Amino acid sequence: MGHFSVRVVDRDGEPAADIGVMIVYGFPNGHDEKRTDSDGWVEFHNDGDNPGTIWVHGEEMGDHSLADGKTYSFTI
Repeated sequence: MGHFSVRVVDRDGEPAADIGVMIVYGFPNGHDEKRTDSDGWVEFHNDGDNPGTIWVHGEEMGDHSLADGKTYSFTI
């Protein structure tokens, strides 16, 4: 099982804590949703490196490969 991380920062570059991040893996793989920690990070597991769509704070951030070890960063 692979892992990938998402970091969310505010417009000043400061970590955005307690922000909802959702990964939509698509049918039939479903989705996963977590909240960022105090440093703006959240980690997800990805069985089989499935691609998916990343949503941050209710806004779609696009489709991504979500491969093992990848890191994604978004500003809200």
